Amino acid sequence: MSFLTRVIVLFFGMNVFFADPCFALTRFSEQAQFYSQAAQDKFVWLLLYGFLNKQDKGHYLEIGAHHPIEINNTYFFEKNLGWEGVSIDISDDHKNLWQMTRRNTLLIEDATKSDYRTMLKSFPKEIDYLSIDIDRHYDLVLQRIPFDEHIFKVITIEHDFYGFGDEFRQKERSILAPLGYYLLCPDVSNQGNIYEDWWIHPSAFPEDVLAKLLSLDLKTKEHGPLIKIIQEHMHSNGISY
Repeated sequence: MSFLTRVIVLFFGMNVFFADPCFALTRFSEQAQFYSQAAQDKFVWLLLYGFLNKQDKGHYLEIGAHHPIEINNTYFFEKNLGWEGVSIDISDDHKNLWQMTRRNTLLIEDATKSDYRTMLKSFPKEIDYLSIDIDRHYDLVLQRIPFDEHIFKVITIEHDFYGFGDEFRQKERSILAPLGYYLLCPDVSNQGNIYEDWWIHPSAFPEDVLAKLLSLDLKTKEHGPLIKIIQEHMHSNGISY
């Protein structure tokens, strides 16, 4: 298959979208540029494309989208890997920029009132990534997501312990844990501020892969050292990405 037939390039402002996820993965595996504030996108990428050797098209739900590129958790996946997804933000401050630079849908609405069941109707049962990055009310959003119809392989969610204490952290955990999610990286911090939990759904990971992940010490870590632990484990065990 020739280069031209493998890759369809669609220009949206400064974006270049690759139609062949395998090509995109090869292209960006060595010197990948990530955009999240605390390496959330890199974490998801390492788990899915490293540990799971993902080959199919990805899907995401992003709640709390903010800027379409800067400190954004899904831009990497849409831009480089052709993922499909929906982003939600209550503010329309960046709406025009989103329309110029992003291909996937942006909804301007209150995430605590969104109809996620309808929104995700065309999505597969297993969705790759759920990102929740809003101010307060994280638990109210979780209560509206149809977890009876979909599972999310990886979830990164704020609780802002550094600002709110256990006001939201415990509520989130009491919702996700009974649904079968495993808190792989509790209390991820950024510049010393404990503010997020990173979850996985064990059913999305083969037993041997899950055992490897659970063997790692990823609790209460700054995001940089956390990512380094994962990468060092992958290198030492011959896991390519």
